[in-house]
Amino acid sequence: MRTIHNLHHVNIETSKFEETRKFYEDLLGLTVGRRAGFPTRGYWMYLRNEPILHLLDIPADQAGAGEAPHREKNRVNRVDHFGVMVSGLQETIEFLDAGGYKYARAGVRDDRMLRLFVEDPNGIIVELSFLMEADGKTEAKARKADWYHGAKFFDAEDPTPGP
Repeated sequence: MRTIHNLHHVNIETSKFEETRKFYEDLLGLTVGRRAGFPTRGYWMYLRNEPILHLLDIPADQAGAGEAPHREKNRVNRVDHFGVMVSGLQETIEFLDAGGYKYARAGVRDDRMLRLFVEDPNGIIVELSFLMEADGKTEAKARKADWYHGAKFFDAEDPTPGP
């Protein structure tokens, strides 16, 4: 039986290699760590002990020169967005404002999540999702220990709309 457990990693192929590394170090607190011995230049960026983001350096003049069959021409900046569960809404907004980051704020009526969408140097969107109280205005403080796992962000018995 096939079972999908979780998102393993996101790979971004970029011609803005160092700028992209710094963006994710600053925004998400990721750190560069051990990477498999691929012949290409890249980073594996870790959240705690997990290499959740892989960056591959694609010089602008080589954007269509892939070695692998799945590599196509103009392959840089291919990811649209990815999401991470976050806590500390006010602190995050203050960090984004102080750093001059452009972001958009959004909620969905059928869950209790507030989302901040931040654009990286490649135009890829990072979705920062925060669990909110039923009123949709206050970040939830009392959460289950594993509140950030899975795709169900609200209880079926309590489908209180979010912001």
